[in-house]
Amino acid sequence: MATPSSVVPSSKVQRKPFNEDVLGKNSVMCLLAQKMEVHGHRGLGGFPNNTLSSFRAGYDAGADVAELDLQITADNHILVAHDAVPNVGTERCSLHGKSLEKTSLRELPFAEASQIRCGDRLWTESFTDSIPELSAVFAAFKDRKSLAGKPVRLNIEIKYFKDQVQYYPPQDEYLNMILKVIRDSGWSTDRFFVQSFNHDILKVLKSKAPDIEFVPLIWDARDALKAALDVGSSIVTSGFPQLTPEVVYQIHQKNVRVISWTPNSVEELKWVIASGADGVITDRADLFMQIRRELCE
Repeated sequence: MATPSSVVPSSKVQRKPFNEDVLGKNSVMCLLAQKMEVHGHRGLGGFPNNTLSSFRAGYDAGADVAELDLQITADNHILVAHDAVPNVGTERCSLHGKSLEKTSLRELPFAEASQIRCGDRLWTESFTDSIPELSAVFAAFKDRKSLAGKPVRLNIEIKYFKDQVQYYPPQDEYLNMILKVIRDSGWSTDRFFVQSFNHDILKVLKSKAPDIEFVPLIWDARDALKAALDVGSSIVTSGFPQLTPEVVYQIHQKNVRVISWTPNSVEELKWVIASGADGVITDRADLFMQIRRELCE
């Protein structure tokens, strides 16, 4: 998932500065923050993203949900990684001590892909974490409880676009592979949902697995309700810059929950809290929890 700033630069986002006198006293903000579900975006910032250590750190910081992305190897192992070509995006990876520059995960068998070590351009130069399989993530956190004492959950993002089909099997085959890993995990369907910017594949998935929640990802919150109704989802995940109390109210009127992505600063997180959103996908689960504590003191 990209960050909203890559779509609407923060300097150009048309929103008023956060003002607690206007938005309400801390008691109101406390109630709004307490009801929000916290998703650790690829785990927790400061750790190599989309790794077991990052997801674990996110849960330790207070996240209820770990948000992750899927890719696939040459021999059809479903991996957890943001980019099909690791070094073109946020991950910075090496194989046998050499930097991966143009090699896609789809070109490598799992035996090689499992030897890749990844850091993160934004946070660390170390290459200490391997790229996990989705099945390994399910296994690692099957019995894990959140700080609130509830079973932790997963937010699974599928990437599949017409201009990137070389990185994936044929669509129907790929979707069936993903569903098999999910079914084989033994996780109950209330412990995860599947999201994507490709709303067409969500409809296909919904026909294959009507008991699973499939959630449209949206850049602009003003398009969120339409997308949710079109897919037939009770949840929508939306970029945060256009997320206002008015937009959230309209979404809630149709019994749809809205989860925002990806606010990371104090101002951005307070903006989302004040909007009345039901959840937040953030690199800074730790910062969100700190803000929540301060609001509720």
